[in-house]
Amino acid sequence: MREWSNWSGSAVARPSQRVVATSEEQLSAVLKGAEGPVRMVGAGHSFTPIAAVDGGTQVSLGGFDDVTEAGQLRARIGAGGQLGDISRKLHAMGYAFSNMGDINDQALGGALATATHGSGLEFGCYSSMLSEFTVIDGTGEKRVLSRDKEGDLFRAMAVGIGTGGVVTEAVMHMAQPYRLDRRRYAIPLNDLLEEFSSKMSACRNVEFFYITGSGQALVIESDTSSDALIARPEDKDQEGLAQLRMAARFLRWSPRLRRLVLGQALKSHTQEHFVEEWHKAYPTDRDGIRFNESEYHLPLEHGPRALREVVALIESTFPEVYFPMEVRTVAGDDLCLSPFYKRDSLSIAVHHEAGKPFEGILKAIEDIFAEYQGRPHWGKMHGLEAADLRALYPEWDLAIEARRELDPQNRLVTPYIARLLGL
Repeated sequence: MREWSNWSGSAVARPSQRVVATSEEQLSAVLKGAEGPVRMVGAGHSFTPIAAVDGGTQVSLGGFDDVTEAGQLRARIGAGGQLGDISRKLHAMGYAFSNMGDINDQALGGALATATHGSGLEFGCYSSMLSEFTVIDGTGEKRVLSRDKEGDLFRAMAVGIGTGGVVTEAVMHMAQPYRLDRRRYAIPLNDLLEEFSSKMSACRNVEFFYITGSGQALVIESDTSSDALIARPEDKDQEGLAQLRMAARFLRWSPRLRRLVLGQALKSHTQEHFVEEWHKAYPTDRDGIRFNESEYHLPLEHGPRALREVVALIESTFPEVYFPMEVRTVAGDDLCLSPFYKRDSLSIAVHHEAGKPFEGILKAIEDIFAEYQGRPHWGKMHGLEAADLRALYPEWDLAIEARRELDPQNRLVTPYIARLLGL
C-alpha cells in the first residue's frame, strides 16, 4: 500500500487501490464492486481528510476533462479537469467563469463538492453556477440532477462533499470573456474596518490580506475593463512570505518593532497594477512555502467585529503565525450544504506554515467563530462534527436524506465522513 497525502501533508492515508477512471462504466463497476469505502481525489488541495481513505479505493477522474458548449451561455465541463486548464479552454471558446478564487490548481469536482469560492458581493461559490450535474451514485447508477427538474435533490447534492456519488461532469452558467483591471495597495486595518461596507463594495471584486503583526491590510480590487492590457508584474508573493517568516522569527520578542519593520516594508513593496484577461488575472502563486488553513464564513454584518477579535487573539497568543489572514465576501445561495446558504458572508481564513502545530490555533479561533454562527469551509481545517453542523444548516436533514438515497450502503463513507455527517 503506497501512502497518499494531501498538498500540505495534513492528511495521510493508505488506500488499498487507486483507480484512474476514464469512463462512467468503469466508475460504475468500481462503486459496485470495490472493497471498503470509495473516495475521490483531485488535486489534494483540501486540508481536511475529505479525500483520505485507508484500506479502500481512491478514485481520480483522469478521463473527465472535456469542455464543450451546452447552449444558452452554458458549458459542459468534466469534473476531473483542473480549474486553470478549464479556464483557458473556456476563454478560447468565448466563455468565462463569472468569478474565480486565487488558486486554480483544484479539480472542478473538488471545488464543487466543497463550495470553493472567490470574492465579490455579486458572486457565489462555484456550485452556485451549476444548472445540472451528472453523478454516478453509490449504487453505481448514473443520475443527471438539474435545478429545473430535480429541485430539492439538486440543491441537496450540489455541495455534496463527495458523499452521494462521483460527479463526472457539470453544466455551468457562463459569462462572456472579460478583462480585469486589478490594483493592490496597503491600508491600516482599522481604517478599512471603519469603512468596511464602502470598501468591500467599491469594486466588482474586493478582498484583502491582513499582514499579521503589521497593522496593515493588503487590499486587492478588480473591475472589468476595456483598456489595453498592462503586463502583470512578476509575482513576488513567496519572496514576501519568506520575509514575513523572518520577521516573525526574529522579532517575536517585540510586537512593536515587528509592526514598525513590517509597516515600512509594506509601504514600498505592496502597490501593484495590471490589466489582464480574466483567466490570467485571478490566480496567484501558491507553490512555495506550504501551509495549513482554516476558513470560516460568517454573516456579513458580523464579519468586521469577528475579524478584530481573531486578529487580537493571534497577535497576542500565537506570535509565531506569520502567514497573512485572507478576507473575502461571498454572495448567498440556496444550496443546502453551502456555507453561504441564505446569507451573504464574510470569509476569514487563518493560515499557518505546514508542519507547525495548528490545533491550538484552530481551537482558539473556532471559539470566536462559534459566537457568530460561522460555518467552516468543507475543505479546510475545522473541528466541527454532525451535531454542531446540523445546528448551522436549516436544511441539514434534507441533505442527509438525499445523500442516503444516493448512497444507501454508505459506499462513499469513511470514518471521517461518518463523524462529519453523523452516519
